[in-house]
Amino acid sequence: MGVHKKQREMEEVKKSYIKRSSCSLFVVLALFAGIFIGNTATMLYLGQGKALPSTGAPVASTQQAKPHTADPQALAKLEGQANANPTNAEAWIKLGNFCFDHDLPQQAVSAYEKALELKPMNIGVWSDLGVMYRRTKQFEKAVNAFSQAVALDPTHVVSRFNMGIVYLHDLNDKSNALKAWKKVLEIDKFAKTPNGKPIADLVAELER
Repeated sequence: MGVHKKQREMEEVKKSYIKRSSCSLFVVLALFAGIFIGNTATMLYLGQGKALPSTGAPVASTQQAKPHTADPQALAKLEGQANANPTNAEAWIKLGNFCFDHDLPQQAVSAYEKALELKPMNIGVWSDLGVMYRRTKQFEKAVNAFSQAVALDPTHVVSRFNMGIVYLHDLNDKSNALKAWKKVLEIDKFAKTPNGKPIADLVAELER
């Protein structure tokens, strides 16, 4: 899956490639400015600053489209490998991860969807797909993807956190955002965002 800027999911090789839990979601949360900063170091900090390998990479912004940074030859090679081995979930995941890391969200969505048809129990891919759905402004699908990850692993903090981001900033649903973040606190009451803000503080601010 190359050199990523974020940690991959536990089932993936742990690279500090924020991209997905397969990547983690690098979110710099300015409470009401919920912007995913791009695939680069997406992980939620738990307890004493401990980083949790996450899933779901960050999305630059749901309002702006970034020019992709993919090398055409590398992209063509991965596409060729996936199309030549259409029943190989790992080939689709590699393609999805590459597209995730190089600002090709729609292509990442297509690749991840194919991978999950073949390997539906992959928590990291569900989480990363959620991030890419958000990037392509498919907010309900983003929530559903994060929910799938949580259904497979109820302790998957990053998916719960990202779900709250989508609820609050994209769906204007403060109630469900609070529910998602309170679940995070049930798992780890000291959970923090990447910029060090305690999630407990975010919850308190929303409840005021």
